[in-house]
Amino acid sequence: MKRKANALKLDRISGMIPRQNMHDDKTDLTHAIEQSASNPTAFKPVYEAYFLRVFRYCLRRVGCLEEAEDLTSVVFTRALSNIASYRGGSFPAWVFRIAHNVLVNHLRNKRVMIPLENAEQLGIVDDPLFRLIDVEERQHVNRLIASLSDEQRNLLSLRIASRLSAKEIGEVIGKSEGAVRVAIHRIIQQLRTAWDEEEER
Repeated sequence: MKRKANALKLDRISGMIPRQNMHDDKTDLTHAIEQSASNPTAFKPVYEAYFLRVFRYCLRRVGCLEEAEDLTSVVFTRALSNIASYRGGSFPAWVFRIAHNVLVNHLRNKRVMIPLENAEQLGIVDDPLFRLIDVEERQHVNRLIASLSDEQRNLLSLRIASRLSAKEIGEVIGKSEGAVRVAIHRIIQQLRTAWDEEEER
């Protein structure tokens, strides 16, 4: 019953994830982004503001700290070298589009998922998913998530580990906000159904 009660709450996750305040003074951050094209040292506050979210996303996808650090470095190197091409809009979406492309290339011949029991390394144990699921149930959830397609796992990573909105995820993967919302809802429903089926066995 406990598992089932938790599972019934899974479909609410997509609407419960808090947005992270990336910088106290958005004006300063916007200015730093603009200045970075001509002055690379101005990129430092941008790097500091987005590093943790990009690192979490990379770690969630590859499951190795050293590998995630290397990939995060590649993402920010590319972001800085291409900062002049940024034309406004959601900067997080722009950065995570770069991260997404870096990871797609990296994972082309590799399919790895970080175990949920290592979630403490991500610093996201306060997320709703981990408040809803007790420690002894994480292995069960990990099996369910591992059964998802790579595209579905990527959507969950962008939503939960990277804390992107449906609109920002859509900009990253080239889909509409509505399509992303529907896809995430279906993923949660799929996980809930799988949970219920295993509970009934």
